[in-house]
Amino acid sequence: MHTKRLLLLLTLLAAVAAAAALGACGGSGSSGSSADVQFLSPQDFNVADYAGKPLVVNYFGSWCGPCNAEAPDLSTFSKAQSDAATFVGVAVNDQEGDVVDFMSKYGLSYPVVLDDNSLSAANAITGVPTTIFYNASGQEVDRIVGASSLDGFSTSFAKTQ
Repeated sequence: MHTKRLLLLLTLLAAVAAAAALGACGGSGSSGSSADVQFLSPQDFNVADYAGKPLVVNYFGSWCGPCNAEAPDLSTFSKAQSDAATFVGVAVNDQEGDVVDFMSKYGLSYPVVLDDNSLSAANAITGVPTTIFYNASGQEVDRIVGASSLDGFSTSFAKTQ
């Protein structure tokens, strides 16, 4: 009986040591992955700061079916236009870990604002997904309300030129 307790104690100690080592390497959970996503606060996001290049802002929720449906095309579009435009996501009513998972799942690699509903209200966002296209001067030139496709994103983006 004493040997079983000692074996159990050694097994638990080994498990704790392995978990600590894995955590130190950033290989566990969404907190290790969050370094891959740059988060901005709503107060740090200002369209004027992105002047000089077209800006595409996608309001989304990781929990939103239509957002998930458009995400593969949005990913393709953002990668194809990465030199021509700046992209920012605005996560509405979402949690950091869920946003990290969403961005990773679809290969989206631009900064994300965790909206406290101030940006949504200021930009009259009535539902997600909504994508706003700004020209290089920071003027809104088009808006897609609802899920879009690669063709839809491209057509709206052409208006930024």
